[in-house]
Amino acid sequence: MPRPARPILRELVIHGPLSRTTLARRLGLSVGSLSRLTKPLVASGVVVEQDVAYDPVNGRPTRPLRVVVDGLRFVGIKLTSDRVYAVLTNLRADVLARGSAPLPDLTPEEVVERAGRLADELVGDGERPVSAGITLGGDEHAPTRVDEGEFLDSGLLGWRRVPVRRLMAARLGVPCVVRNDVTALAYAHQWFGEARGLSDFAVVTIGEGIGYALFVHGRAVRVTEADLGEFGHQILDPGGPLCPSGHRGCAGAYLPTRSVLMAAAQGLRRFPNHEEVLRLAAAGDPVCSRVVGQTAWALGALIANLTTCTTVKTVIVAGEAVGVVGLARGDLDRGMADRRRDPEPVRLVVQPHDFGDWARGAAVGAIRAHVAGRP
Repeated sequence: MPRPARPILRELVIHGPLSRTTLARRLGLSVGSLSRLTKPLVASGVVVEQDVAYDPVNGRPTRPLRVVVDGLRFVGIKLTSDRVYAVLTNLRADVLARGSAPLPDLTPEEVVERAGRLADELVGDGERPVSAGITLGGDEHAPTRVDEGEFLDSGLLGWRRVPVRRLMAARLGVPCVVRNDVTALAYAHQWFGEARGLSDFAVVTIGEGIGYALFVHGRAVRVTEADLGEFGHQILDPGGPLCPSGHRGCAGAYLPTRSVLMAAAQGLRRFPNHEEVLRLAAAGDPVCSRVVGQTAWALGALIANLTTCTTVKTVIVAGEAVGVVGLARGDLDRGMADRRRDPEPVRLVVQPHDFGDWARGAAVGAIRAHVAGRP
């Protein structure tokens, strides 16, 4: 596929069937140039012409172009500290199958083998995937990004200088890309979710850790894993609780699941799980209600800092722990109001995610790489 034709494929994958006139306008091409560039796409069978319709711009009859989304399969794999999650998708990231498996052994060889067996189960006797995406959180002290360089460090898995992409590609038998999990999730929102059509937005995730991705002018701002670690340790209240790294009142002292559980355990005098904390807070338990309120306040303060410094007006809050927002939205709004004179212009999108959604983000990383023609 010629490289100039790849932006056409990208527009059709993201936005669905489009007329040649609309495509030409979006990409700044003449209709003649666009027709020439679409020929190899149609000849390959990746793109087909639909029945005649009337162009909404000039009223002329046209044959909209459509991507054959079910012609290609992609695998997405999300690695955590105790399980591997995987999905099988088509070209538009529609999930066709999903599954997970435990990781009792975190050696790179065992993790790769478990992920490979899980992917094989999802594919079964069906069409083989053309690419795979793998996502995980990197080491918060690493001076490089997860997707830069051949070797990867991960504090979560205890890995140092592991050639993840090469090992996964050898096991799966297809080209692989490795991405930061939050960045991949943000791209899934940009291509197929709440951020489609937006040039500037941010994603904040809360769960096992704190994640962050910033998009400006349609592109992800390139940051290191160490930068992301600093984002999660910004001070919100100098008199607040200690985080596991010894910082007083930073975001990491309020938002990660383990911090929420530690705060609740002090009042309950036992260790609950996260679902129990939310359930007790919803029932009016004073200890858990206060913990959830503090967590929501901290999230609001964090979002206020982010939007004030970057001027983005849309923030997607995602992750397994976003249930605190529904229980204590007033505390979140108070946290934003404490840091912003006018928090109203900020559009907040709350998007609960399970680990299958994170794996879908990994598949989107593979789709993006395949459409762009580069790893």
